[in-house]
Amino acid sequence: MTIEHKVFLGIGLATLLIIVGGVFFTNQQDSNQNQSSISAQTSTKPLMGEAITIQGETHIKRGESHPPYNSNPPTSGWHYGDGVGGAGIHDTEVPDELLVHSLEHGAVILSYNASLSASDVEKLKQIFRQTTGKGIMVPRKNLDVPVALTSWGRLYKLQTIDEKTIKAFFVINSNRGPEQTPMF
Repeated sequence: MTIEHKVFLGIGLATLLIIVGGVFFTNQQDSNQNQSSISAQTSTKPLMGEAITIQGETHIKRGESHPPYNSNPPTSGWHYGDGVGGAGIHDTEVPDELLVHSLEHGAVILSYNASLSASDVEKLKQIFRQTTGKGIMVPRKNLDVPVALTSWGRLYKLQTIDEKTIKAFFVINSNRGPEQTPMF
């Protein structure tokens, strides 16, 4: 191969890299703009659920007593400062003080009555896996409805498993707590 061929080949490869890089960069920018647009659109929509009076954001130590929450499940109030509820699906109850801390950080919690049938719990898990945003799913022994959705200062109780409502609540209410952090 002559030097001229090597130069032309080098120029061709450099051009190809520039084109591929440009396409990748443009797609990344479009994706980020679309995500920002979605976030902006949902943050301007009114929050779903009943507005529950905010009981503050007081951090307490584990085991420390506090006044009762004003809703079941709670939507604000006293919580541990050294932990959160943990993202994802939980098969056992999680202390309210950890869940409230997650709400403060913008999480949405799908609580279900611990006495639901295994098939209903599986249906909820399938719906939960299709949601977006910061999410936690937990059983709750003393829940007075089959399903409850909570975010900071908001409560939406469901008598039936309503996939459309659950997904909409996650989209609209996620990441709307007073502390915006990646940890929830």
